[in-house]
Amino acid sequence: MTEIMDLLRGQLSKMNVDGSWIFGAVSGGLTIAIPQWIYKSEWSMSHSILIGILIGIKAMEWLVGGRLAKLSPVKKNSSEVAIDSAIRDVIIIGMCAAGYGFDFLFNTGSVIFVIITAAFIYHNFYSLVANIGVLGWEKHFPMWLLNWVDNEIAAKKEKYFPVRNKEEK
Repeated sequence: MTEIMDLLRGQLSKMNVDGSWIFGAVSGGLTIAIPQWIYKSEWSMSHSILIGILIGIKAMEWLVGGRLAKLSPVKKNSSEVAIDSAIRDVIIIGMCAAGYGFDFLFNTGSVIFVIITAAFIYHNFYSLVANIGVLGWEKHFPMWLLNWVDNEIAAKKEKYFPVRNKEEK
């Protein structure tokens, strides 16, 4: 259980580094252009779409991350790593659900839910784009998107391909 908590702690601290919480707060807290469904406490199609986007990005990240792990000489492809990642992802969805629960308790519509969910969407999309860059698939994606995550790409190259990275320097 401590490994799972360490995984979750690592995920949350990375979200501090890449600005996910700020993005989530800004996108969830803009009062000028907030859609009306955010003020309502009832579950709507918009809530489902937001969770669907998060699950879709997580699924793509799993696929791309799995490919990256297969190519990496460093990371082991064990079922334990996959199980821990699955548990982490369930906890992420649970945190979004908890945000919805807090919205209900504090009578804040869906503001907390949107902030938490948008932060996780941003963070996981950021990681997904970096994984794509590390795999060398940049010709299929806009360059500005990869420039946006260049520091994350460098960190992932160091993590997954430290030998190749040292040879390039």
